[in-house]
Amino acid sequence: IDPNGEEYALDETFGIDVLGAIIESSRDSKNREYYGSLHNWGHVLMANVVDPDGKYQTNPGVMDDTATSLRDPIFYRWHRFIDDLFQEFKRKLKPYTKDQLSFTGVEIKNVKVHAHQEDVISTTFVEDLLEISNAFNFGRTGAVKVRYQHLDHEPFVYDIEVENLSARLRHGTCRIFLAPVHDELHNQLTPEELRRLMIELDRFRVELQPGVNHIHRHSRDSSVTISKQAKFSELLKGQGTAVNANEYCSCGWPDHLLVPKGNDRGMPFHLCVIITDYLYDLVGDYGYDTPCVDAVSYCGAKDSLYPDRRAMGFPFDRPIPESHASNMHQPNIRFTQIKIQHH
Repeated sequence: IDPNGEEYALDETFGIDVLGAIIESSRDSKNREYYGSLHNWGHVLMANVVDPDGKYQTNPGVMDDTATSLRDPIFYRWHRFIDDLFQEFKRKLKPYTKDQLSFTGVEIKNVKVHAHQEDVISTTFVEDLLEISNAFNFGRTGAVKVRYQHLDHEPFVYDIEVENLSARLRHGTCRIFLAPVHDELHNQLTPEELRRLMIELDRFRVELQPGVNHIHRHSRDSSVTISKQAKFSELLKGQGTAVNANEYCSCGWPDHLLVPKGNDRGMPFHLCVIITDYLYDLVGDYGYDTPCVDAVSYCGAKDSLYPDRRAMGFPFDRPIPESHASNMHQPNIRFTQIKIQHH
């Protein structure tokens, strides 16, 4: 509802944009005075829960800053609540039909992951150095670095065998997703439970010649990760940055956190590969010469429309009831199982 009382329907094309502008609250919110800024003010209120009226003049908690909010357990419960609002909207949409999921004449024959061991990705904790010279005034010159540990994974390559059954060149969008096979109690997940756990690992354009094609894609080229953050000293010197780059170029998921931590036995995961029609997916004149497209799946393209006609998370953004689960078994969709082993 806008300030004039006019109602706007949340349709399947633009409804998610309207809802997002309301919950996150941006300039595009239909009625910011009425709806407020639910997500952001939730962070602020929780950060001030110790001293809500400012009586003791204490500093706000870690939820107040995006750089530290993940340290508070309430962060995950809050974001689950926010996600549930969007899921409530998605549940009102019809499940995808076979026609919406299919790509006629394209069949994925096989999917493998090449790493040190085939179909097994290894994770481990590695030591790294973080330069904090410009974060605090240490009263001294020279570099100040902190040694810390973080999760990392070995490099790996997707090997996708695809057959183009037509006699002409086809252009496709390859989408790769990952989800656990079991829940925390080792129960098999239903299709609906599985879809909410699906995370997008990559999305990229492919050219399919007539006949059998072998697609190889390295994990470092993922469309959800940012490859390397420039140090502050490098930014001051203008090193490693494009002429038209800005803070937007630091948007993206850390490359070393692309896959979750496995276990010592090898935790089983579903790897799902989907190829859709690129000519349908294409939006505007988007091209890869656009600045800051390191993590285009999560961050979009700067000063451009989101470069995919389909919804973010497609086809796992909508409910998959048992009666429609068979729709996911299309020639252009392939599920396989891999393991993630932690050392």
